[in-house]
Amino acid sequence: MTLEREVGALQARMETVEAELQGIRSDVREIRDALVGARGSWKALSLVVGLSVSLGAAAAKLFPFLLAPGN
Repeated sequence: MTLEREVGALQARMETVEAELQGIRSDVREIRDALVGARGSWKALSLVVGLSVSLGAAAAKLFPFLLAPGN
């Protein structure tokens, strides 16, 4: 009887561990998805910043020629 009872207790604990592991897997998937989305956002943000800096530099370079007297 004692052996059957111990096996039953271990089986119940194993089911609990499996349920917790499933929850951890779900959480890890959510974290991974958030990181993948953040990585894409950083790429888009760096592209926008790069374009803005390039346009700003071009405008600063052309601005004196547009405002020069006699042109």
